[in-house]
Amino acid sequence: MTKKTENKNVRIIGLYLFVMLIAAGIVSKIVTVQQFSESINTSSQPRYFTVEAPRGNIIADDGALLAISMPLYDVRLDMSVMKKLLFKENVAELAVLLSNLFEDKTAEEYELFLNQSKRAKKNKYILLQNKVTHNELNALKKMPILKLGQYKGGLIAEQRPNREKPFGLLAQRTVGVLRNVNPVGIERAFNQTLSGVDGKHLKRKIEKGIWVPQDAEGNRLPRAGNNVITTINTDMQDVAEKALENTLLNHDADWGCVVLMEVETGEVKVIANLKKQEDGSVRELFNFAMAKHVSPGSTFKLASVIAGLEDGYFKVEDSVRTYGGQFSFYDRVMKDSKLGLYDNITIKRAFIKSSNVGISRIIFDNYKSNPTAFTDRIYKMGLSTPLELELPFPNNLKSPIPNKGSWSGVTLPWMSIGYEMQLTPIHMLTFYNAVANKGKMVKPMFTSAISRNGKIIKEHTAQVINPSICSKATIDAVMPLLVGVVEEGTAKNIKTSNYLIAGKTGTTVINFNNRSEGEGKEYQASFAGFFPADNPKYSCIVVVNNPKENGHYGGSVAAPIFKELADKVYASDMSIHKALQQSDALASLPKVKQGSVEEVNKVLSEFKINTTSTDEQWMVSKTSKNEVLLEVRKIERDLQNGNMPDLRGMGIQDAIYLLESYGLIVKIIGSGAVQSQSIAKGVRFTKGSIIKLELA
Repeated sequence: MTKKTENKNVRIIGLYLFVMLIAAGIVSKIVTVQQFSESINTSSQPRYFTVEAPRGNIIADDGALLAISMPLYDVRLDMSVMKKLLFKENVAELAVLLSNLFEDKTAEEYELFLNQSKRAKKNKYILLQNKVTHNELNALKKMPILKLGQYKGGLIAEQRPNREKPFGLLAQRTVGVLRNVNPVGIERAFNQTLSGVDGKHLKRKIEKGIWVPQDAEGNRLPRAGNNVITTINTDMQDVAEKALENTLLNHDADWGCVVLMEVETGEVKVIANLKKQEDGSVRELFNFAMAKHVSPGSTFKLASVIAGLEDGYFKVEDSVRTYGGQFSFYDRVMKDSKLGLYDNITIKRAFIKSSNVGISRIIFDNYKSNPTAFTDRIYKMGLSTPLELELPFPNNLKSPIPNKGSWSGVTLPWMSIGYEMQLTPIHMLTFYNAVANKGKMVKPMFTSAISRNGKIIKEHTAQVINPSICSKATIDAVMPLLVGVVEEGTAKNIKTSNYLIAGKTGTTVINFNNRSEGEGKEYQASFAGFFPADNPKYSCIVVVNNPKENGHYGGSVAAPIFKELADKVYASDMSIHKALQQSDALASLPKVKQGSVEEVNKVLSEFKINTTSTDEQWMVSKTSKNEVLLEVRKIERDLQNGNMPDLRGMGIQDAIYLLESYGLIVKIIGSGAVQSQSIAKGVRFTKGSIIKLELA
């Protein structure tokens, strides 16, 4: 083989290898695009985008919407599809309608904007408006040009997720918010339930960063999530929040919370959490009721008394010496809020008057040799164990363990009156609710059901934590103590004759351990209880932290909030009203307005009231001790003869009916029964005459 031939073969082999290398590169690129790339990076290649599903609604117990997904739209116009003649003939009218709808530009400004966009050589896909509501979008779809749709009128609306709360800040922290950092409330706890199934929509890229939706068989509408029905009552919640806000402002307090539960079910009807801001406003930014672990103070005295009763160490009628309200436990002095009022009193009296010395002494004297027996009893009552609630919250519960950690000789007496430990307000309420529920402790619940398309698909029922925190005899023994606090004790300012309230005040020194000598005390006022005490339907706790003005005691700061909310609930819930007995309803026979015999007889018969009737149509009544006497009133005969009768005492409806039947024009002043008339009795009248009736 010649040298020339060898060179030729080398060139052929080199060319062959070069071609093979290019082919391999092309094949490799095809495989990469087909198997590993999500999209082909060209300006014309369509791809599917995710359409986020609307979240389910969060609903109050009466059907009111606490949180709802109300879609908003980003509206764009594709100017390239609009016919020039059509655009020219309708742009002025379209500009006027857009100006009237959005009120952000004049009609002239809109017309200039549309004309410039139409003439533009590039980017004829323009943004018209962000965050357009569904009603506004419907209005756009009826406007000239735009009513022709996407491919002739150029109207393109892209949905964007939007969560609204129709009641604003009401129960804000409980309803919650879903966000990347620190999601809270029902939105977080029921995220999977509320989340729907996302859809997808094909879009075509026309310019950098601009994708236009396209019709395609693969497009799939999103499916909305399920609805969560809560136990929250909007009316009760509103009353609680307003009362709490007024108290924080009036007492210059740092924060406060209110929780109201149904005794039997544990359904939370109210959970309000408010904090005073530096600018003087009040907002809900933290769930104090569930996440703030604090010393419960004197509200814990109920647990101490129950423990001693259950273990048989004393009875509420037993006496305890308070030494004038001051007593030393080792090197620490315990004091009552008021000194020198009493020395030797019953345990019942010590509880009603909230004597720190009295309660701590009966616990210390009986449990000092075996403090574990006391803490074990507290554990059995559920006050040392976390509550596993629907809504997530931090568990920083603190309950001392005898002879471990910081336990000392003074821990037991101070623990007995609510110090040396940390509980959440809702934990304390759960305990009081159990006492109201005859010993059965139920878990607080915030949701009652899950629904979809108006149908219940899952119901939530009461969960029993402890079937009996103590014996029935102990419950019966402490009930008079709790009632006594309101009837004659530290909360007698909220006593009402309408219904019976049972509860306990608390006034806690919150800077007790870190307070320097001479430094001012900071307090926490609280009240926990239930109503009606003779047949409990609702339990409630109120906590107000660091009130600095106009008092600081639980009875004067927290208890009035309880009373205001309880009054609202009592007025609206007829099930807790006692049935009226016949003798109560009709202690005295009613006075009856003059008027129709038939109507009066109908009403009186419903109440089973004896009456002497008449066959005439109109009557005047006289009420005796045992019956209502109906005497004939010949009003209509006078009217037939053209003479004005005496109308005084007659109900206005009957008077108008009679007078207008005979052609008179009636003018009314005031309300009630007829007191005087402009045409006197016996005066002749003619049809069309005006008569003025003054009512009272």
